[in-house]
Amino acid sequence: MKFTDRSIAALPSPDRHQKLYSDDALASFGVRVSKGGAKSFVLTLDKDRHRIVIGRYPTVSLSQARTKAKEILAKRQLGIEEQRSPYFAQVQDEFLAGREGKLRATSYRKDVARLKAFKSFERTRIADIKPQDVQDILDSLTATSTKHEALARFILLIRFAIKRQYISTWPLDYLEGRRKCAARERVLTDDEIKTVLQVARIWRVGGHSYGSIVELLVYTGQRRQQIGSLDRSHVDFENDTITWPPELMKSGRRHMIPLGAHVRSLLEPGRSLYFPNKYDAPFSFASAHDRAFRKDCGFADWVLHDIRRTVATRWQEMGIEIATTEKMLSHSMVTGGLVGVYQRSTYLTQMREAVHRWENYIEALLSKTEGTDVR
Repeated sequence: MKFTDRSIAALPSPDRHQKLYSDDALASFGVRVSKGGAKSFVLTLDKDRHRIVIGRYPTVSLSQARTKAKEILAKRQLGIEEQRSPYFAQVQDEFLAGREGKLRATSYRKDVARLKAFKSFERTRIADIKPQDVQDILDSLTATSTKHEALARFILLIRFAIKRQYISTWPLDYLEGRRKCAARERVLTDDEIKTVLQVARIWRVGGHSYGSIVELLVYTGQRRQQIGSLDRSHVDFENDTITWPPELMKSGRRHMIPLGAHVRSLLEPGRSLYFPNKYDAPFSFASAHDRAFRKDCGFADWVLHDIRRTVATRWQEMGIEIATTEKMLSHSMVTGGLVGVYQRSTYLTQMREAVHRWENYIEALLSKTEGTDVR
């Protein structure tokens, strides 16, 4: 078509994806129109149909875009074309390959899942990806947490590309979607703990793994992914311990806790992965599970990680030594640093006593009547 400012302004938005309009006056030059109505000047080159985005209309005028397109074509004819950046798919593969094995398996799987949001960029060169195109994808993600996590992975990938010198810079500051993460302080009351356990046991008896996991979280205070990834090989029934390997721990260090009597009753010997998903991988925590479980509890202003904070708080109120609590929860505020270098005690004996007291506390909590106090 013949490009004029009037004809470009009148180009309609496509019903799906994007549409490219070619200029009769300059070969390879065109205007790409997105579903949302954004218009960008592009230059399509080579047999692989590589596209260079020159600028967005009307910020960049037709005259300016044509001039820039001619400069690029002239440089290519003279053999002074700048080295082209790799495709997004190549950079993504290299980025993920460098992280596989260095992260917990669950974190790596989340990297892969969140980067799928940018699948449409696979055949786009990394230098040609524009902030607005990325923002359009982020804005299409409905869940705030998903948008935040996708943006975080994209930022890491771009910084990886800059480090590899595939690009010199990229305007990351133009992107929006970061979630403001306020520090949580929620601690469940005794009545709430009781309700959570009662609902968890109903779910467990009904055959839902989520109920078993929640029950184990209350009794052990561990992180949800540790329990979701729990394998038969981690459990030593002879010595009554559970040991997670470094790759499953946020700290990156092996973690051992005692196996309490109730927890032991929940873990049947002979199984492999205790809570596999349909792909025989560790349990997949989904927001649908969370919402349904909280609805059954009758109160929704809490998350699974609040159970961990609740266990730590109750243990302190019960007079359990802070170092023992830290060891049980794999924290290192007191037992880490210089102390952690020279103090090598496992605290297993102290943890066994604390777990025994905690299980008794819970059983008293479950059997108490209205108005009584177990403390």
